[in-house]
Amino acid sequence: MEIILASGIKILTGMSHFAMLLIGLVLAKYFFGLTTPFKFNLELTEKDNPAFGVGLAGYLLGSGIALSGAIYQSGVSLTEDAIAVSIIVLTTLILMRLSVIINDWAILHSFSINKELIEDRNVGTGFVVAGSSIATGWMLNGVFSGHSETLLIGIRDIAVYWALGQVILIIGGFLFQLITRYDIHKVIGDEDNMPAGISLCGFLVALGIITRSALVGATSQLGEEILVTSIFAIAGLIILVLTRVIVDKVFLPSSPLSKEVAVDRNPAAGAIAAVSFIVIAVIFTAAVNPH
Repeated sequence: MEIILASGIKILTGMSHFAMLLIGLVLAKYFFGLTTPFKFNLELTEKDNPAFGVGLAGYLLGSGIALSGAIYQSGVSLTEDAIAVSIIVLTTLILMRLSVIINDWAILHSFSINKELIEDRNVGTGFVVAGSSIATGWMLNGVFSGHSETLLIGIRDIAVYWALGQVILIIGGFLFQLITRYDIHKVIGDEDNMPAGISLCGFLVALGIITRSALVGATSQLGEEILVTSIFAIAGLIILVLTRVIVDKVFLPSSPLSKEVAVDRNPAAGAIAAVSFIVIAVIFTAAVNPH
């Protein structure tokens, strides 16, 4: 009976946090709509646009992952919790939105994401947007678990670590291009190749998970934290490159992965590659997480 009562109290206590975070997620959806030329109802229901749906789904998932980091800042009173959650919600709205802009400018720099999503209904591009959003969500989740002496220092720390995470994602995008035998911009942008987008999506998500493991509990010692995060990112990138080789030689031994993705447009190959990246990232972080 005591266990049932304790569990009930714990659930009821957590409902206030749940409500605040749910409101934050709704605000993230509306903020995304206000800052883009997209008309949600038109794209999702009237046009049945799968590319926009995939991109939005990843954006919402990433926002939810980021917002859940607010739980790390739970205070001793509802007022303190509300203040902490409000700050994290506002920060998430801004930084998640900026991450999509950076994705457009740096990772898929040879074409317009908005055009690919709306005019061309390019699902591959939708997956890349989803991947970068989910990766950013994981990074922010780790950042929000840290502690700073004052509010202003905390805002500075969050901005610095978010920027570091975006740099890591950009480097990851360039590295992914190097380890594939096809031009990701041509294949995804010009040929609307969904498996290529799925594969890159998994790579970015995996990189986000690895980076988060280094950012959990980050302090205001920027130099030290940046060094640790960079080391983990480099190690993670090496692991992910090796994962690409493993997928090619072990999971798809009868046909090169690049051919299956770029030439045959095989969704199964893209899915296997994406999941392999993510699974390896989860195992790697479980084995070496410094916290």
